[in-house]
Amino acid sequence: MQLTPPLGIFGGTFDPIHNGHIYPVLEGAEKANIKKVALMPCYIPSHKNPAAASSEDRLKMVELVCADHGLFYADPRDISRGIPTFSVDSLTEIRKAMPNTPLCFFIGTDSLQSLFTWHQWPTLFDLCHFVVCERNAESIKTLNSNTDNSLKRHGPQLQELLKKRQVFNPMALHSRLAGHIYVANTQSLTVSSSKIRQQLANNQSVDSFLPPKIIDYIQQHKLYQTRADFC
Repeated sequence: MQLTPPLGIFGGTFDPIHNGHIYPVLEGAEKANIKKVALMPCYIPSHKNPAAASSEDRLKMVELVCADHGLFYADPRDISRGIPTFSVDSLTEIRKAMPNTPLCFFIGTDSLQSLFTWHQWPTLFDLCHFVVCERNAESIKTLNSNTDNSLKRHGPQLQELLKKRQVFNPMALHSRLAGHIYVANTQSLTVSSSKIRQQLANNQSVDSFLPPKIIDYIQQHKLYQTRADFC
């Protein structure tokens, strides 16, 4: 079977999408020679811990980022589906549509460390590779010494998983449809969407966290405000 170039996939709430989402994935994709990455905002039902911004606004902000970075394109399938779904559902759908394309699912080390709690996590390795964005793999190196109880519990299991599936040559992602873990040495941007939302609500500057187009969109649509004088 002749494989086509791999497709990157990066999902999240993106509430809002920020530089901590954008730049590690740009760097990780460059290191892995991945030329396209689908940005996939997740659907959040209004009755369950809703996102602060609507699905439509979150998707629009993702589209604005895609317009500035040719690597990215917006994939609205989770939002369009209109029901809560798991990563395995979207990956299964993409795999059926792209049977000859390696799929590379971008995650951070926090997601890697919680992988064993994901719905049907073993099935994911039949569907995709994982590209882990991490500065010098420091979190992975200290798995067993971490003080977090859940991480200490899963640390040995994750070490075994890495021993079985980790590859160090990113071109291995191009020669097989799924099953590998590649840890990309990327910049670490310590910023969270919740912190950004809080600063926006307090009318504090977020210029170092968000692209200018996203700031403009948030201001124009009065997102994340808590006061009538928000501007």
